[in-house]
Amino acid sequence: MRRVWNDNFQVYGTRKIWRQLLRYEIEVARCTVERLMCKMGLAGEVRGKKVRITTPEDDVFCPTDLRVLRKSSGRF
Repeated sequence: MRRVWNDNFQVYGTRKIWRQLLRYEIEVARCTVERLMCKMGLAGEVRGKKVRITTPEDDVFCPTDLRVLRKSSGRF
């Protein structure tokens, strides 16, 4: 598994390593690959999060008729 992971620039995750092992005719369960990768400290590349382009401003005036006043009592 480490060889497959290194051969693919250390970006392969569990599913792709599992598929690659099947191509090499090494039959193993995907959950086993996941468990062993975790134990060996191997992880695939995580795709980036979406960029948040709008941020709320704290000092902006908010009209009182737009505010929602909720009371939570735990019962309906």
